[in-house]
Amino acid sequence: GRYHEDQGEGLDFYDVGRSRGAGGLGVWHDNKLWTSRNYRNPRIAKSGGDVARFSVDYAPWPVDVIRNVSETRSIELRTGSSFMSLTSRIRSNTPDPLIIGLGICKRRNAQGSGRVVKGPGLLTFHEPDDPAHGALSITILAPTALAIGHAEDAENHLLLIQITPDQPFTYEVGSSWNRGLDFQTSEAFDRYASGRR
Repeated sequence: GRYHEDQGEGLDFYDVGRSRGAGGLGVWHDNKLWTSRNYRNPRIAKSGGDVARFSVDYAPWPVDVIRNVSETRSIELRTGSSFMSLTSRIRSNTPDPLIIGLGICKRRNAQGSGRVVKGPGLLTFHEPDDPAHGALSITILAPTALAIGHAEDAENHLLLIQITPDQPFTYEVGSSWNRGLDFQTSEAFDRYASGRR
């Protein structure tokens, strides 16, 4: 397809590799992010009108040798919003709390490595500008009551939250493109994201 080329309606130039992309998660343990494989069992709850809603499952995966976890995630996208809502329920074979890393893929190019904005329950990454494609800004917003800090690994900037297994939690992921119509500057997107708190 031609979705990697800008035909006047935007384009997909967001290559995530093995990173968490824009808002994917893993279990943060021993300074390492332990992540699932691909999703399975997609279920569409609503596909038209002003909202799209669907759910997926992630098969159990190991966290070091101490436990196994699995996930069910529901995603809701609303027409006209720059943010989507994600509700996750993580199950575990032990009841101890989990530290979850909500991730944003790192980017680097000849223009630099971008700009990171951190706050309580907030993580934003403004990618370096790409002369051919422009730049994306990605924000994760999580409940401040769950937020415990930030971290990073080789592939991801991370917002850390602490959760209890089998208790759902909801967070938001938003984005903007500096060649789009909504936010022409990263500062404008920062103001919008902060206003959602």
